[in-house]
Amino acid sequence: MPADDHPFDALEHQLEMEDRAVSPVSKIVLHIASFIPSIWPFDKLLLKLKECIAADSAHKVRVMVETCMNQVRKLEKEISAIRANLSEQEVQHREDIAKDLLVEATRKSINTRAIERVRRIGVILANAMAEPQIDSDEVEEMMRIAMEVSDNDLVYFRELAKLEAPNLAGTDHIDRYSAYTIWPKGFWGDRVDNTLDSVFSKLESYGLVSRVAPPNNLNIHADFQNMYVLLKKGERFFTFLQERPA
Repeated sequence: MPADDHPFDALEHQLEMEDRAVSPVSKIVLHIASFIPSIWPFDKLLLKLKECIAADSAHKVRVMVETCMNQVRKLEKEISAIRANLSEQEVQHREDIAKDLLVEATRKSINTRAIERVRRIGVILANAMAEPQIDSDEVEEMMRIAMEVSDNDLVYFRELAKLEAPNLAGTDHIDRYSAYTIWPKGFWGDRVDNTLDSVFSKLESYGLVSRVAPPNNLNIHADFQNMYVLLKKGERFFTFLQERPA
């Protein structure tokens, strides 16, 4: 992209290259959030987003952008501090990353059924802007997971993350003894519950948690609950989901 091109010119060109009959992104992304006060790095990106169209998909995009900008306002000090230490070239690079992630968040919001999942995407996008170094691949994956897990899945995930995330500081994993000690402190206690296996096996499929090997002295006839441990990827997902209080 030429240096004097406005970032949104590149965005509009990219959308024009899409198959508009297949993807509604190109019809929507240029029509959202003129009503939202702009904050860097979204100021240029939102400059040409005009007059939200009356459609269900546009409503989802509006919810995502509103959620994102509400969180960005709360993170403005952190984001401003990051910008203050960047060169002009680095600022431009960061704006290009924000542009691409905004388009990806828009696509995912349109393809997401539940509004609460749309809000999660907005929160993740905002929190990404407060990262000293933005890993686009990681952020896209976090948004994908956020649109696929249910509210009920997150109730269990957040409980485990609150219990175990502090133990991951400075280490790659939680040892088995600590995992077995911490697990019963969750609201599920130490009871055997098939719901736990259903939820946590799904979370495990996304690489957020891992099942802990059973005790070596376990009787083969004993009925026991599988236990799970938070992984570093799960800790990162938990961080991306955090909303800054008003």
